[in-house]
Amino acid sequence: MCVVCLGAEHAVSALEETDCLHCELLPLWTLCSRKALFEEGAFTSVPQGAGPVATEVEWLLHSWGSQLDLLEGMENPYLLPHPIDPLPVLWDRKPALLLLPPMGRALPSKEGDMESTMLEVVTRAVSKLNIDWPAEEKAALHRSNKPPSPHRSLPFFPDLHSEISRSWARPFSARLFVPASDYYSNMAGLDECAYKAMPRVEQTLASYLSPGAASSLKAPSLPFKPLRTTSALVGKGYMAAGQAGACLHTMSVLQAYQADLLKELDECEKVDLSELRRTADLALRATKETARAVGRSMAAMVAAERHLWLTLSDMKEKDRVFLLDAPLAPSGLFGDAVDSVVSRYQEASKQPHVLLCFLVAYVTRP
Repeated sequence: MCVVCLGAEHAVSALEETDCLHCELLPLWTLCSRKALFEEGAFTSVPQGAGPVATEVEWLLHSWGSQLDLLEGMENPYLLPHPIDPLPVLWDRKPALLLLPPMGRALPSKEGDMESTMLEVVTRAVSKLNIDWPAEEKAALHRSNKPPSPHRSLPFFPDLHSEISRSWARPFSARLFVPASDYYSNMAGLDECAYKAMPRVEQTLASYLSPGAASSLKAPSLPFKPLRTTSALVGKGYMAAGQAGACLHTMSVLQAYQADLLKELDECEKVDLSELRRTADLALRATKETARAVGRSMAAMVAAERHLWLTLSDMKEKDRVFLLDAPLAPSGLFGDAVDSVVSRYQEASKQPHVLLCFLVAYVTRP
């Protein structure tokens, strides 16, 4: 609602792009709604009834404070490029207001601008790197009166996936630490920030939950071997995720330094291009190590889930290890080894029955 020049004529003329400082800030749907309200007589009709109550209601309807409450469009952060103080906007015509879009065209949100920029840059990167990026089908129906946002899945980078899935061939026995590249995740304060290992259970709580397994001479542990194996696999996944987080610190430092170098280069300052190339190369290498650590964490989680299911069977320990270390595949939990899982379980379940039949035949032999 315009707080300076109210009236039906002004509401109609505002739709014809009349030069009004306040109406320029309102979206088109607000201007149309205001015109419809004036045409229906919402601001000119006298409330039904008489007496002090009707007089008070009419005063509240036409008061400046009630009309000021309708100024939602002027205070909407998604319609303005930056916060503007209310008093200068009401009484000063600043040059910044001249940069606003035409009436009825609200500025997109910051997230929308970032998404559009991301799609533009990724499109050029995909074309430069020759990455396959299939087009997605557009939705046939869109119930909202606003156009759908240009959401699109980002491209799949095969080179990065090959680094993530490096440890998926043997998820149970994959090495957690790689000394040749451990320096990317060798961050100061790993223990203090709980990046290096999962925090241990408190001694008092362990003594309460499992009195027989708790001991003051060694670290608390779970009482049964299946539980200890599951805990070890979960801890392995946590440590791998901590390595990925530590590598992200290295990446962030290198990328921030790279951004400063690019800023100096953009400001026509003398920048050593070899330093910029070294920074970009190290950031990419840190990205590779981060991807490998994420893959090790995913492999450990798959091994833990497999172990939970295998505890339901009475397989031998050797067979369990074989199935835990089966290659990870997106088709299923055990992947191509599912046939081996079924056959080994059936073989294990038949052994007592075969032994019983042999004993019965031996006893009943004439």
